[in-house]
Amino acid sequence: MFQNSYSDTVAQLFNYQEGTGKLSPDKWPNYDELGITTEHIPELIRLATDEDFYTIHHNDLLYYESGLLEYAPIHAIRILGKFRVEEAIEPLITLLSKFDKFDFKDEILFILDEELKNVLSLIGLPVIPALSTYIADDSHGQFSRIIAILTIKTIASIYPEYYQYCVTSLCQQLESFRDNDPEFNGHIVWVLSDMNAIDCLPLIERAFQAGCVDEDVIGDYDEVLVKLGLKDITDISPKTIKATGTENPISLNFTTSPRFKQLEKLNKAQQKRDARRKRNLNQLGK
Repeated sequence: MFQNSYSDTVAQLFNYQEGTGKLSPDKWPNYDELGITTEHIPELIRLATDEDFYTIHHNDLLYYESGLLEYAPIHAIRILGKFRVEEAIEPLITLLSKFDKFDFKDEILFILDEELKNVLSLIGLPVIPALSTYIADDSHGQFSRIIAILTIKTIASIYPEYYQYCVTSLCQQLESFRDNDPEFNGHIVWVLSDMNAIDCLPLIERAFQAGCVDEDVIGDYDEVLVKLGLKDITDISPKTIKATGTENPISLNFTTSPRFKQLEKLNKAQQKRDARRKRNLNQLGK
């Protein structure tokens, strides 16, 4: 079983506590109480990326009385972030590939995207080149690449001194707007506008002029200007679509956007996770 592969100190994570909640680093548990130190970093990296924990069988969960075994990688990932472990960057980035199919039926995957963003962001500047390489590789799934983009944005918010590195990295990705998927470009523009990256406007405008930005994600170029505070919303024309079976125009419903559809999937996944947790507790007699 799993405990034979790890030291007793690291194996405490197998039954530590539930790793749910997408906690921000300031709300992580007090991992210091476990006695895990930097000498355990190789084990923590191995645990964080141990495929056995991501394909764990229900019977394995019941073998451990607490039923908390599947959360061990989440705890390991957090501790690596706490220690700012640079050698963990590449192994952790490989975990992004788990989101290529956008399958959130697995509770751990639902938690993992936020944890990876938090931990990689804490490590800081050394993460940016590795994330840039990952984003530029279109053999990776689009959702995992978007998580990488959001991670770069988070680095800029945690370390303002790295802001320009982060903006430059994202602009380099947008330079390939003709080769990128328009929806992907839309997410890059969304993040750049969130970061108030006004210096990138000439590049953003060229991408819009080429018809290479999905407006369902970000709106049109005028709306980007509004978001950046460079244009008043009253100066742009409202966008409309025709209602089915009628000639009356109606306002564009944001529920048609890819972002809203993603939230719908996440909400459904949450319901499935709650039912699964209740089933596990019932089988454990709790």
